Amino acid sequence: MPGDASLAKLFRDHAGRWEIERVERGTEWVAVQRDSGGDYIRIVGGRDLGALRYQIEAAEREDAASATETP
Repeated sequence: MPGDASLAKLFRDHAGRWEIERVERGTEWVAVQRDSGGDYIRIVGGRDLGALRYQIEAAEREDAASATETP
């Protein structure tokens, strides 16, 4: 399958925090992140692995910025 190296890298970099899968062959990739209590679910998607990586990393940057803000 073309892009296996990119998929393997995506799993290596993010699979500990995200569930990554292809919705249907030839369609979007999605990643789902859940908090440990099940109260929070985030879903991001991308038309290809590069777009999905971008969305995952943007979400993680947003989470990091929110964690450092003071109330």
